[in-house]
Amino acid sequence: MPEIDRSVAILGTGSAVPKHCVTNAELLERINGYDETSGDFAVWVDRVTHIQKRYFTDPAEDGVKVLSTEAARGAIESSGVDPGTIDQVILCSFTFHDMYPGVHAWLAQEFGITGASFVLTAACSGSLLGVTLGRSLVQSGQCRNVLVIGCECMSRVVDWSDPITAILFADAAGAVVIGKKDDGEDTGFIGNSVQYTDYADGNIQMDNANIPLDMVLGPEQSRTTHREFVRMEGGPRVMRNAVNRMASSVVEVFGYTLKDLKAGNEDLREILAQVHLIPHQANGRIVDSLQKALGLESDHVYRTVYEHGNSSAATNMLTLDYAVRQGNMHRIPPEDGSGKMGTIVKTNDTLKKGDLVVLTAIGAGYIYGAIAFKHAF
Repeated sequence: MPEIDRSVAILGTGSAVPKHCVTNAELLERINGYDETSGDFAVWVDRVTHIQKRYFTDPAEDGVKVLSTEAARGAIESSGVDPGTIDQVILCSFTFHDMYPGVHAWLAQEFGITGASFVLTAACSGSLLGVTLGRSLVQSGQCRNVLVIGCECMSRVVDWSDPITAILFADAAGAVVIGKKDDGEDTGFIGNSVQYTDYADGNIQMDNANIPLDMVLGPEQSRTTHREFVRMEGGPRVMRNAVNRMASSVVEVFGYTLKDLKAGNEDLREILAQVHLIPHQANGRIVDSLQKALGLESDHVYRTVYEHGNSSAATNMLTLDYAVRQGNMHRIPPEDGSGKMGTIVKTNDTLKKGDLVVLTAIGAGYIYGAIAFKHAF
């Protein structure tokens, strides 16, 4: 096991979801191009993603501002730190309204934070990178405390004519406060984070909607070529890439490789038996496959995807806060041929102080990695 830095930890967590819940059946009203030969839409969505509902913001409001504020407030209150000692605000998002001054600067003012603020854009890997950067800023002595927020309003950028993509996404926010601690207890970040970029054009795409369309296209290009919405390739290849990269990141955090994992290395197996995994909630089937690849028990893999969908940069911190405050969710598959959705069961298996936690994510075609810590509260 790599060394624990007992001086820096996640001190508090928070999260927020919109009020408007959208079931699978209700989602069909927004979808164009669903192949009805696939059967009942609600059951089909549950079968291919394990998602049964998600939350969308009111289009008339600045959803990132509203959700980020609530999540940040929860994290600050949970941490017990004075907002005046927060020296950096990192907003991980690509669906915010205003570039400048920006919701990140507004949030700092809202909480009386005079430190710097900025936006980090890395899609589904955003929070992972934000936590890594926040940890480094505190560890180096540059900052006393750092507020990291992951927030997306994916309902604003979904292509409703692409059912395979549109059924995945949702709106949410999660937040953490990272800071110094001096209690000497065996909690804090472990070793170094794992971070990689593996450029794969065509897998996940989105153009910059802040640039005027004509500037992007030029006079010779068709307007239909502009990717204003998130586009993703589906299929086994994308799923396999997601599982393999997240699995390799998790074991690499502890100094091992996929080869060690597949060989059943006993020391690695002993470490993994202690891990409480907070994976990116890309898709329920991906989370299931990641659990299987790592050989983890179901109650050590935390899930919110069933009721919150994929909220991109928000999912890791939303799920972390859910694990801290409420526990976990499990899905019992329906009987074959029943034509029903799976049954979602909630448990109160909350994270406990000293638990070994790993965050892992992949996104943005592809940015991926993992970070580990002993839970500090």
